[in-house]
Amino acid sequence: MEHPWCFYALILTLMSCVHYSQSIERNKDIPTEKLLVLTVATQETDGFHRFMQSANYFKYNVKVLGMGEEWKGGDVGRSIGGGQKVRLLKEAMESLADQEDLVILFVDSYDLIFAGGPEEIFRKFLQTNHKLVFAAEGIIWPDPRLAEKYPSVRSGKRFLNSGGA
Repeated sequence: MEHPWCFYALILTLMSCVHYSQSIERNKDIPTEKLLVLTVATQETDGFHRFMQSANYFKYNVKVLGMGEEWKGGDVGRSIGGGQKVRLLKEAMESLADQEDLVILFVDSYDLIFAGGPEEIFRKFLQTNHKLVFAAEGIIWPDPRLAEKYPSVRSGKRFLNSGGA
């Protein structure tokens, strides 16, 4: 059975928030060292180097998944794809499952740079007063015919995004 792209975005986002939602109620003052940034990158592109430079500048702890592997996740710029990204994230989350106080932030790395440090990520997350936060965007991709299946939102963007904070 083939799933639409939004299904994969939902799975990725849910998996990336599980650790934080379980630990946030137990400890409101989680040290920023407990934040682990996960990203998928199979090649060291210019965008990836910019991402890592910003992560190092702000002292993020980054774990890169898939480096050196052949990309088999499809041409996500043109059509549905990304299954490899889902698999790599799932495997990483399973290996981290015993670390209940670990906070996971899953982001893209080819088209993202950090503009603030881990303290800001924690502060903004806590301000939402929610257990799960989903990244969203204003356009639906790759199939705009799915737009009517998404619920309306009171504020912000409507469509799930799999790789942004």
